[in-house]
Amino acid sequence: MSAEVTYKTHILIGVRANGVMTVIADWPHLPKQSEVQDRIDDARNGYVSFVLCTPTSIMPAGANGGHSSRSNRYGRGI
Repeated sequence: MSAEVTYKTHILIGVRANGVMTVIADWPHLPKQSEVQDRIDDARNGYVSFVLCTPTSIMPAGANGGHSSRSNRYGRGI
C-alpha cells in the first residue's frame, strides 16, 4: 500500500472466515471494476468476501510508532 492515503484512496480488503482482514490492493483513484476483479482473481484462496472501501477518517500515527496512550485518546482520560 502506498504511504499516502487520501479520501480518494480506494482499498481492497480480503476477509477470511475467522474475521481476519488483509489489504489486497489500493488505488489513489476509483478503480475500474475490471481492475478490482483482476486483483480478486490474483488473491490466494481462503477469502470468504472482499470489501472495496474508502477512508472516512484519516488519523496520523503518533510519534511513538502509532500507539497512543489511553489518556490521549479522544482528548480525555479513560
